[in-house]
Amino acid sequence: MKIFDARDEYTKTKELRLEDVRALQEWVEKQPHMPSISESLLIAFFQSCYWSMEQTKAAIEKFVTWRAAWPDFYANLDPCLPNLQSTIDQQLVTISPMASKKGCRLFYYKPVIPDSDRFIVTELVKLTDMVLVKDVMENGPYGGLIMVCDLTDYNVGHMKKPRVTESRRFMKYLQDAIPVRLKAMHYAISGNFLEVLIPLAKPFMDRTFLGKLHFHDCYEALFRRIPQDEFPKEIGGKQPSHKELHDNMKRSLVENVDFKMGAAGPDRGRYQREHTCSVWALSPKNTRQNTLRKPPPANSGALIA
Repeated sequence: MKIFDARDEYTKTKELRLEDVRALQEWVEKQPHMPSISESLLIAFFQSCYWSMEQTKAAIEKFVTWRAAWPDFYANLDPCLPNLQSTIDQQLVTISPMASKKGCRLFYYKPVIPDSDRFIVTELVKLTDMVLVKDVMENGPYGGLIMVCDLTDYNVGHMKKPRVTESRRFMKYLQDAIPVRLKAMHYAISGNFLEVLIPLAKPFMDRTFLGKLHFHDCYEALFRRIPQDEFPKEIGGKQPSHKELHDNMKRSLVENVDFKMGAAGPDRGRYQREHTCSVWALSPKNTRQNTLRKPPPANSGALIA
């Protein structure tokens, strides 16, 4: 997979300045617990935090710390491992540009095989993270992400699976640590389960994020917030079918397995040690290099040499 070119981002917005990204890189270098972070990922964080240096540092700190501390979510990100492969076969997670909201992208989740006996929450979090990885690192920063979780096929077995700790960690990570501007999060779910889902989600959100959270007990209610055309054919939209989207997701994950595993390749021991940083295009400390380019010569006409 080709990671987005950082050079292009400097031409898109005046808020992004090379000296600020260099300052972030220097700050990262001084943090003994942090891996080296690529220029592209630094830009994604900076943009997602609306060009605030302090907020960007806080987000990076949480991102690195939480990924290292929560291996049940962010370890073993190899799509060929049995548990994750089973989840990939059962779950659809996809991100696509929105026609109705310029600059925004739509995250869409739905179980294509709603078998609660095979449903593993931690593996679904891994799959979600892997899809976010690819989208951010391939397309670069964008205006905002709108998440839709279609849980209309969930049953009692699904609702019993998430533990409080897992729910809390996932919601905190989405709020505070992903390098994306999360604009809204919509859940479509049977009214019978709303009283179960809401207590799992709301307690772990700050007031700002609570305003972005929406629950819908039918598709009609969801479509009042997001145009129906943005969704797959099966629910009346103009996007590809669930099967097409799922096939594309699986093919993409397999094609990019080397990227997901980082530079470790077949050395599984090294992969186990490095996966939490390499999956987001970071590199371990002992191989860290300054990825930022030197400033261009005066009057060169180029933003980056």
